[in-house]
Amino acid sequence: MLAEADKLKFLQKTELFSELPVTELKAICQITSEVTYPADTTLFEEGDEGDSLYLMVDGEVSIIKAGTEVLFFNKKGYCLGEIALIDNKPRSATVKTVKSTQFLRITRHDFYNAMAREPRIGSGMFRVLNDKIRHDLEIQMSAIRKEIAQEESMRLAAEVQKSILPNQEISHPSLASAGYCRPANTVGGDYYDYLNLSDNRVAIFLGDVMGHGYHSAMLAAMTKSCLQTQIRFDASVTEVMKALTRVAEEDSQAFIYMTCCYLIIHPDNRFEFANAGHPQMLLYRRGSDSDPLELESSFMPVGFPRFAELAEHSQYYSTEVEWFPGDLLVLYSDGITEAFNPDAEMYGLERLKALISEKRHLSPTEIKEKILCDLQAHQQGESANDDITLVVAKFI
Repeated sequence: MLAEADKLKFLQKTELFSELPVTELKAICQITSEVTYPADTTLFEEGDEGDSLYLMVDGEVSIIKAGTEVLFFNKKGYCLGEIALIDNKPRSATVKTVKSTQFLRITRHDFYNAMAREPRIGSGMFRVLNDKIRHDLEIQMSAIRKEIAQEESMRLAAEVQKSILPNQEISHPSLASAGYCRPANTVGGDYYDYLNLSDNRVAIFLGDVMGHGYHSAMLAAMTKSCLQTQIRFDASVTEVMKALTRVAEEDSQAFIYMTCCYLIIHPDNRFEFANAGHPQMLLYRRGSDSDPLELESSFMPVGFPRFAELAEHSQYYSTEVEWFPGDLLVLYSDGITEAFNPDAEMYGLERLKALISEKRHLSPTEIKEKILCDLQAHQQGESANDDITLVVAKFI
């Protein structure tokens, strides 16, 4: 228990009572009751009637709004619950002890009687409220500054992501292309690219990093850097896939992975590819009404999972396919096939295949636009929940 002399010294240092003479402080001592609450004790709940104010002698409390801890206080002399005494309204927040905490408690009745005797308590109350307003303003300004900084970071990340996409379509005597990429949020994890290789070859890459936020976009940017570096030394399917796996596993501190397709188109009517956990590529043969050849995944997504017993996912090999003039190849991310409408119905692979089959006589750009329009019609205004990427390539 606090001795009266200790209470006096304590009250003299509080904003609420610092201007009072000793005689009045002694009267205040008489109306205070010393209370101690163990850790994780609720002093009062949001919405409770305010019947007392509390002056913190020692300890720490958390302030909870709408079920979320928003502030912590451990300052000696900090005043709690005074606003509910002034406006006669319910408590505006919940207060809980973080550790064992000691207070001096003054009831509403005793506090009003003290103010009636000594108007300077009103000045102390003004100082308490003014200090809290300043503190709240500092917190709000800090939150605003953080929000602005985060928005700027996201804006820069979005610019980086746009810059890594091709700025023109493939220019090659054997191939015409049309690509599209739209993130679900400001930034996303989808990325596609065209790569000019030696011996009149061209490569196409499409990757989908898990998620569609800042970290996904950064891994997509690192993927482009890896591709541009690796093809200078060895652009083969196996070596490129190994390099991408190293990037995903070594640079990602959090659990994150990427599905992807990488293919090299040779001028002698063949292409080779590897598909690592990505949706099947669709190859439509010219003059054939049969279903497309589905070039499915043969490997785990790069960077997933990091367990020794599944190390075989890094033992990449390429699969070779013959191409003919007029054949159509379509690469896409699952943001297309898994797009929902307001009735929670997915767009689906079968609808995509049927549309491409119907429109495959058109140019790559026209096919791309038909797919995107049909997808938009399916969604009926429903927001995309994943990034959408599409590459349509036609052999010449």
